[in-house]
Amino acid sequence: MPNNPFDRLRQLALKIPEGAQELLPLIDFLETFPEQGSDEDLVHLVGITAMGIAKARQGGIWDGGKWLFLRGAAPAFPTHPGEGWQVRPWQYADEMYGHLVLRAEPLPDSVPLLLSISAPLLAWRRAEAVRSSQNQSLALQLSRLNTVFELTRNLGEVETRRDLVRLMANTLMGEFRIMRLLVVDPQGQVLHAKGLGTLPEILEGEALHDVVQSRGLVHAIELVDQTHSHGFAYAADPAVGKLSDDDEVFLHTLLNLTSSQLSSLELREARIQGERMEKDLDLARNIQRSLLPQTLPEPEGWQCAAANLPYQAVGGDLYDLWMTHEEGRSDRLHLAVGDISGKGLPASLMMTQLSALLRAMADRRVEDWGHLAGRVNRRMNNVRDGNRYTTLFAGSLNPLNGDLRYVNGGHNPPLIVRANREVVRLAPTGPMVGLLPGVTFAQGRVHMDPGDVLVIFTDGLVEAENAAGMELGDGPLADVVLRRPDAGADELFEALLVEAFQHLEDGKFRDDVTLVVIKRMG
Repeated sequence: MPNNPFDRLRQLALKIPEGAQELLPLIDFLETFPEQGSDEDLVHLVGITAMGIAKARQGGIWDGGKWLFLRGAAPAFPTHPGEGWQVRPWQYADEMYGHLVLRAEPLPDSVPLLLSISAPLLAWRRAEAVRSSQNQSLALQLSRLNTVFELTRNLGEVETRRDLVRLMANTLMGEFRIMRLLVVDPQGQVLHAKGLGTLPEILEGEALHDVVQSRGLVHAIELVDQTHSHGFAYAADPAVGKLSDDDEVFLHTLLNLTSSQLSSLELREARIQGERMEKDLDLARNIQRSLLPQTLPEPEGWQCAAANLPYQAVGGDLYDLWMTHEEGRSDRLHLAVGDISGKGLPASLMMTQLSALLRAMADRRVEDWGHLAGRVNRRMNNVRDGNRYTTLFAGSLNPLNGDLRYVNGGHNPPLIVRANREVVRLAPTGPMVGLLPGVTFAQGRVHMDPGDVLVIFTDGLVEAENAAGMELGDGPLADVVLRRPDAGADELFEALLVEAFQHLEDGKFRDDVTLVVIKRMG
């Protein structure tokens, strides 16, 4: 006995001669059905089987709008073809698949049986197709969720921009089977390129356009996080097929994740850089403080007060007071106040150089401060950074007789407020130091009597503006001293700063501020 159940059915059908002719096509249909890969194949099998059973040469299956299957000439009105035609509905429950239209008479009973068997089979096949599609869609979504999870986790572990972009690129190319990919930053620097051959390090303008066109990079997506752009990714179509709408959405999702991580990486790098900068500024601040005198020398009969208020963490103002001792000569008080052009760390570095130069060149008695300023000028022209220069007031005071010899290289004129209420301004004796090579400086000379006060300051003090935009000027400084004829250097220093802050009201200084007060006591 045959093992195949369909062969057994055929043997049984052949034992019923009057039914064999109709049963055998049904058996063939049931055996062939599983091999039909599409609805079209199944409809074709039903039509062919029905025509074979009915021995019809004309017929088809009409779905109400078109012929799903047709052999021979089509009737003008499929559902009412006229005499000699047979029409049977093909449906399962409430689902209508069409009408079987055959030119045959009479219609064998096995034809309606074929329709009643094939309709649920078609319904089952379609349900299976939907279920399979849903399963595939679910599997794809799960796979992509896993990809998002893995990419998010791995992106958080990389430490450089190039590694992050490389990880993103490899993920995209593997997920979508993209064989050519290019990623450039906003300046055109190539961050990643795959499948494109040798490329220059920078691609912008026409060069970038030519690469995109010639390599078939049909997808261009900006790597943007909110309003911050990290560049563009250019990709070719997948090796097989094209990107679907869902693929496009997922592609943008992966790129958005990468853009967010790039922003986070930049913020982290900025924070680290800021911490490093803060440490550098702390170091520079400490170095600068160490250059300023910790205690001020005060020869007998004299009082000194001084301070520096940097506009930023470090500044470009300098003040220094130191005593020089030379055998056989009286001790002298050397003093210097300078203002480097610019602000912040660059000005601070040049201030450090100027301080070292002055200490080295004026460590002992200086015969001519104009000549010393010339030497400093030559040195600074050799080492200065770009266009940086300095104003400089430097000199030497004899504590015994009040004689002051000085040089003023383009500095704000210091004030001598005399006990007799006269105000003397020590005008410049030369240009700014380090600005022009080969210039000369003259030495100035002035005498301080008991009760006289020397006030030296930088422009950050006298150019301080109030809310109305008016500068303080040096007149109010002289008035502060004149109103306090019996005050010492510390009291005068404090009163001068109070005057400046009251002028500012709620404002702030716009530049480094340095103030030095020296008084010859009565």
